[in-house]
Amino acid sequence: MPPAFDELARTLRLQGTEVQQADLGARWGKQLPSQGKARVYAALRGGGWVGQKDQRIALQQGEIVFLPRGDAHSVRDKPTTPLLGFADAYCKALRPSGPNTIRTEAPPETRLVIVDLRFDAAGAPWLSLLPSLVHLQGSHPGLSRWLGETLHLLAEAPDLSPSLRDGIVEAFGHTLFACALRTLASPLPGREALQDEPIAAALAEVRAAPEQSWELGELARRVGLSRSAFAARATALLGEPLGSYVRRLRLDRAAALLSGTALPIKVIAARVGYDSEAAFTRAFTRAHGKGPRDHRRAHASPRAGADSFGPGQSAAPSFAEP
Repeated sequence: MPPAFDELARTLRLQGTEVQQADLGARWGKQLPSQGKARVYAALRGGGWVGQKDQRIALQQGEIVFLPRGDAHSVRDKPTTPLLGFADAYCKALRPSGPNTIRTEAPPETRLVIVDLRFDAAGAPWLSLLPSLVHLQGSHPGLSRWLGETLHLLAEAPDLSPSLRDGIVEAFGHTLFACALRTLASPLPGREALQDEPIAAALAEVRAAPEQSWELGELARRVGLSRSAFAARATALLGEPLGSYVRRLRLDRAAALLSGTALPIKVIAARVGYDSEAAFTRAFTRAHGKGPRDHRRAHASPRAGADSFGPGQSAAPSFAEP
């Protein structure tokens, strides 16, 4: 993992953890509000789905889904399982079965480890740039094995001394945040931009909705800078004008949608801010050396279409609470 990611991740101060193991059978699901802390779901056996309004991730055995900011989300056995309100869970007779362990009345088919990481984000403005959901599927076998073994240790050894547990949690948490930072590599601003609070705040807005027609003066106003100061600072930190950065972001986002979903090209064009499929095709071909259809044929994932579809902090109940 590049040292720059590790160094950035260490600017986030971790303050503690809560670990829970859930053995789940039959149908189950829960809708959770914003956590105000990072959350990890790991499937030690079986699996499920973790989702938000416009994204669903199939969590399979041996995989991890990481929510860096603990944004509002759902977790359930199948995409079709109904979800109730924040105060309710859809499951049958969920009850404690040991220290930090819960299970359903039905014979368990899935075992999840759920980890909450409390942190102090002061000095880490890059946190706002991270995606809401990060799916770790084992593309780095050594790292994935270490993360999995660490989860087992945290879940199954509650009698660890506080100092040892804190050391394990710190390494585990910083590694997860460094993995999340890797997802920004399309395109990745320099470290200085990620640590500059006004610039990071503006980039977070742009990355959340790259299809919008962003006006430099409006972005500057939102982050408390003059238009000229914002433009100069953004260009110096990004190494290119903000407009060029946004165009690259749109087309790289389009490339990810082409390879990772079955969305029609016309829909992808609109999603990344192009008024017509023809204009999008010309821009994409200039940037990537081949047209959208050729790119999809060359890079389509066998899971395409499974994970993406359709267009304040509060104390949150844990997954175990009714």
